[in-house]
Amino acid sequence: MGDGSGQAWGGRLGLPAVRGRGSLVAAMAVDSIGTGLFLPFAVLYFLHTTALPLTLIGGGLTAAYLVALPTPVAVGPLLDRFGPRRVIAAGNLLSVLAFTGYIFVGSLWQLILAALVASVGQATFWTATRALVALIARPAERGSWFAMQTTIRNAGYGLGGILGAVAVSAGSRWAYLLLAAVNAASFLLAAALVLRWRPPAEGDPRADRHDTPPSHQGTAGGTYRHLLRDRALVLVAGVNVAFVLCLSVLTVLLAVYITRVLGLPAWLAGALFTVNTVLVVIMQTATTRRVRGYRPERVLQAAAGCYAAAFLLFWALTITPHRLLVAVLLAAIVAFTVAEVLQGPTINALVVDIAPANASGRHMAAFQLSWSLSQAAAPLLLTWLLSRGPQWPWIALMAACALAITAAQRSARTRPRRLVEARRTADGVSVPSPQPLGQSPASWSSPWRRPLRPPQGLPQAVGSRKETPASDTH
Repeated sequence: MGDGSGQAWGGRLGLPAVRGRGSLVAAMAVDSIGTGLFLPFAVLYFLHTTALPLTLIGGGLTAAYLVALPTPVAVGPLLDRFGPRRVIAAGNLLSVLAFTGYIFVGSLWQLILAALVASVGQATFWTATRALVALIARPAERGSWFAMQTTIRNAGYGLGGILGAVAVSAGSRWAYLLLAAVNAASFLLAAALVLRWRPPAEGDPRADRHDTPPSHQGTAGGTYRHLLRDRALVLVAGVNVAFVLCLSVLTVLLAVYITRVLGLPAWLAGALFTVNTVLVVIMQTATTRRVRGYRPERVLQAAAGCYAAAFLLFWALTITPHRLLVAVLLAAIVAFTVAEVLQGPTINALVVDIAPANASGRHMAAFQLSWSLSQAAAPLLLTWLLSRGPQWPWIALMAACALAITAAQRSARTRPRRLVEARRTADGVSVPSPQPLGQSPASWSSPWRRPLRPPQGLPQAVGSRKETPASDTH
């Protein structure tokens, strides 16, 4: 009774079934808390534990990140050969090595080497994470798993940030060294928890046809050269490039814009970051559940629209009366957060769904590379645009949102036919072959929604669970 009640509440909150996967959820939480403990204080750490000046620290961290950019390309074949569980554990163990090395850093070359290992470890982890969700979750649950991961990550970052702030408030070198040591220990524990989990063996009653990574036919060969001809992947990666630029506003642009352009205090940027984090934790899983009945490209288009609305509000702040600045800032950050909540789990679940069977690891790696390249370009691009005038970042980002809307629509027409059929049967619903994309059957109530049950008069599959779009659970 208790277990059933817990599952019912989890369903209402948009949470996936985690029975038998508790160690993976625990690994997510431990990883996030440890990262939140150290991440906000990374630059301060080296200022307090080494004699290096700020410029060399920033240059060394940037150089390490740039050298690590191709990591996903190397990780893709490893995913195809060894599977995501082992690759994630390897990424965590690299992070253990890196943050242990941070304790002994005293020179620039040591900083670059340790930061390079840390960047490779993180890139390995994030490249393999999507493949792991493909392994453990049924197609209909993937959005919920990615949503839960986002919620745990934000909550962990917040809790870790608070604990880290308490630790460094003493201002001593030993307090900063303790942060690195605890973060290294958290990655070690996360690796152990991931390795502890075992996927159900074939024939195990807990295993079913959804416990293997998704695939589609029609991608020949398991090489990156063949993936370049996968138009669905190219378009989705293009949408992701735009979204990563949008997300970078929060960490790259907002504080500078608030203080240098609007003349507001710096603490307001921190407060808005906190508002964003809290809203993501509160909204993510429930929102993902509510939009599950909609086609993924429509959700991505809605996210791009919300981002554009947020950027229009940020731009309008330059002509907003001073007494209304905070209110407009809050409205902008709410629109920004809604876009973030809509976009993250949806695009991650979509890229997992369209992964080809013979190169799924490479597919995840190519998508992760789109994230890494955009993230690397964002600081230079956004700050350069701001230097040209306060309006230009927002104009460029709204243009990127418009391109994302177009690319998302085109991706719907290039996705493999098998994916369309799989989504229509994800909940065990038996339906006839789908109509060509762009031609909605008359029985569909809206072109924005994908059907989750058969048209009237068609029987449901034996043992299927009856659902309506309004009650649906990335």
